[in-house]
Amino acid sequence: MSDAGSYPLTTDALLDHPDLARLASAVDAPQAAVRARLNAIILDLVLVGFVSTLLVGALGSSVSPTTRAVTFIALQFSYFFVWELRSGQTIGKRIFHVRVTTSSGAPATWRAIAVRNVLRLVDALPFLNASGLISMIRTGPARRQRIGDVAAGTTIVLDPAGKPLRTPSWLLPAATILATLLSLAIIIPILEAPHPAPLGGSAAAGGLAGAGGRQSPVEGVWRASSQTISSIGYGNEADHTARWTIGRSCPPKGLCGLSLSYEAAGEGTVRAKLLAEPGGWVAVFPLLSFQCGETDGQPVYWQQHTIIALRFTDGGRAAEGEERDVSQTPRCGYGTSLKRWTASLAQ
Repeated sequence: MSDAGSYPLTTDALLDHPDLARLASAVDAPQAAVRARLNAIILDLVLVGFVSTLLVGALGSSVSPTTRAVTFIALQFSYFFVWELRSGQTIGKRIFHVRVTTSSGAPATWRAIAVRNVLRLVDALPFLNASGLISMIRTGPARRQRIGDVAAGTTIVLDPAGKPLRTPSWLLPAATILATLLSLAIIIPILEAPHPAPLGGSAAAGGLAGAGGRQSPVEGVWRASSQTISSIGYGNEADHTARWTIGRSCPPKGLCGLSLSYEAAGEGTVRAKLLAEPGGWVAVFPLLSFQCGETDGQPVYWQQHTIIALRFTDGGRAAEGEERDVSQTPRCGYGTSLKRWTASLAQ
C-alpha cells in the first residue's frame, strides 16, 4: 500500500501520472526541437547584436574593438541568463516554442543556467558555433547537448503548449558541416597570412630578413635622391637629394620601432614611423602645410598628405621606393605628385 498522494507502480496508475507527457516525450524531445532551437538562437543573437550596436553607438565613435566585443559578450550573457532563469525561455525560444530543462525534464537551476551560458564562448569556437553543433551531433538524438549543456546537465526541448516544427533528420548534420567549413574558410587565411617581423633588438650589420624576404633597414644616416614621375597641380617639381636618418626609438610604454626623418623644404625636419608591411616598409608623415596662393593679401595653404613606400636590399643598406603626395583646398584646387626614391647608407 502506498502513502496517500503517491502513485503505485502500476500501468493504470502511470496513465494518470501528472508528468506522463513529459516522461513519454523525454527521449525524442531534444531531437524534435532542433529546428526550432536553431531558429530561436538566430533570432536571439540578432536581438542581442542590435541592442549591442545601439549601446556602442551611444558610447561614441571612439569605442575600441575590444570594448565592442566585451559589450556584446556581457549583453549576451545577461540576456540569456535573465530570460532563461525566469521561465527557461528567451524571446526566440518563446516564439519557436522551446525551453531549457535539465536532462530529466525538470526546470533548470540558476547555477545550471549560468554554466551553460558562460560556456557559450566555448561553443562558438572557432566561428559560427561550430563546436556547439559538433557536440549536439556527438550527444545523439536523446540529448542534443552543446558543450555548455553537457557541463550544466541541461538540454532544449519542445514546449508541449506550442506547435512543433518538423525537424528533418539532415538539418543538424548539414548545419554542422556548413558551420565547420565556413569556420575553416575564415581561419585558414588568417593563419596563412604573412605577419610583420618584430622589431626587437638593433639591426645587425647585414640587416634582418622578415616575412617574404623583407629586409630591415640599417640604422644611420642615408643619402637619398628623388625623381618626379608625375605632377598635377604642383607645377614643375625639380628632382632633389635629401639626407635621411633612420633610427630606433623605444617609448616608455609600447614596442620599439623604427622611424624615418628628413628635411622638407621650408618645413624643417619631418619624421614618421617606419611600419613593416608584407614585402616592404611604409612611412606615413604628418600633414605638411605649403603656401599655394594668396587671397586678399593673405596666404592660402595646402594641407599635404605624404606617404613613402620602400623596399630595402643589400642587407638593409640600400633602398628604393615611391612617394605619393596629395593636397586639396577649395581655393587652390587639387594637387598630386609621384616621386621615385633611391637611397643608400652613407659611409
